[in-house]
Amino acid sequence: MSHIRTRMFIADLIGSKIVTAEGKRIGRVVDIQVSIGPEHEVSSLIFGRYAWLYRFHVLRPFASIFGLHHQPQIVPWSAVDRFERFVVTLKAGQESRIKSGSDDLHS
Repeated sequence: MSHIRTRMFIADLIGSKIVTAEGKRIGRVVDIQVSIGPEHEVSSLIFGRYAWLYRFHVLRPFASIFGLHHQPQIVPWSAVDRFERFVVTLKAGQESRIKSGSDDLHS
């Protein structure tokens, strides 16, 4: 089977629901990470309670002022089975790959 490359727009992903293979909702895409290079590819989806603060670059200042250690949640794009109709569906058993972001998340 050949690999078909699909072009999508960031606006299509932002706000999309993220669900498990079984259909359980785990959140909405707030931001994405892309690879560096001439052909940008999605590498991770950023979501969760603190994702909006991260997206607007205010999470770290608030966290440092109040001594909090909150990070957005991320899921690697390799854990995604499909994206259609504004729904990102994870591959079966991939929920364990969801993790809290770290300082290496780029701004």
